[in-house]
Amino acid sequence: MARSRLKPYTVLITATGRSSITLTLRPVPLMVMLAVLVGVPITWIGVLVYQNVQLAQRNQSLSETASEVLTEINAIGAEIEVLKDRAGLPEGDAAEDLIPGSSVEIPPKGGVAKAAPAEAMLDQARRELPDLETALSRSIKPALEETLASEAEQAAAFPSGKPVAGELSISSEFGLRPNPFGGRSYEMHEGLDFVGPVGKPILATAEGVVVAADYSGGYGNHVKIDHGYRYETLYAHMSEINVKIGDRVKRGDVVGLLGSTGRSSGPHLHYGVYRNGQAVNPRYFLKLEETK
Repeated sequence: MARSRLKPYTVLITATGRSSITLTLRPVPLMVMLAVLVGVPITWIGVLVYQNVQLAQRNQSLSETASEVLTEINAIGAEIEVLKDRAGLPEGDAAEDLIPGSSVEIPPKGGVAKAAPAEAMLDQARRELPDLETALSRSIKPALEETLASEAEQAAAFPSGKPVAGELSISSEFGLRPNPFGGRSYEMHEGLDFVGPVGKPILATAEGVVVAADYSGGYGNHVKIDHGYRYETLYAHMSEINVKIGDRVKRGDVVGLLGSTGRSSGPHLHYGVYRNGQAVNPRYFLKLEETK
């Protein structure tokens, strides 16, 4: 079937005593014009809607980013509180007012929740960051460095090293023991005896200063080291002394050679640990299992 074509229409407008007006309407151009006139606002509205959606998405992303930044800043503030405690800073220190999110009592609060503007959150983050940096650089960092330095010194002074290299072979334990020279008497042994060959190196078990390096009838050639923090160690019955009073030694330095001088029944090292001047079992510091 042949498609019918849209025919033009003629409209005649007449009035008495006046010339007539003729209007010819062509449907195709008219419909095209109407489509254009209607399509332009629809397209414009579509563009505006798309732009608003894009803007809303960007605002949402910005808000999420700002919220994450503030969350991270609060987490850093909490970590700084931990560092303050680690550094030994007292409560109520001047740095307290500089640390956002500090551990203070929070008064009761409430109200209708409303989303915070991203700009406000980012502005708050910009204000808090300098305070965090100030707290770290002026108060916490120096105090923490002093604390760590003190802890490092204390760890170096703790007599936890081996007094002789290699496997430790113990011939006499700390505490009450029978007289090693026979008889029915008992005596208090204030250390551990380690068996070894004459001339085996004897090692300082921690950093410290030599306060004794001489001979006595009981301990023979012996060395005593003051490690600070109320600790001292004793190394006795040596065949040779390799240090002198006033020397500063580190853990693992050779202070003498194993022997059997003084009151000794054979080559060995008598090793003693003293805390506040009182003898304590060296096993606790060497992390040796207790004997049964």
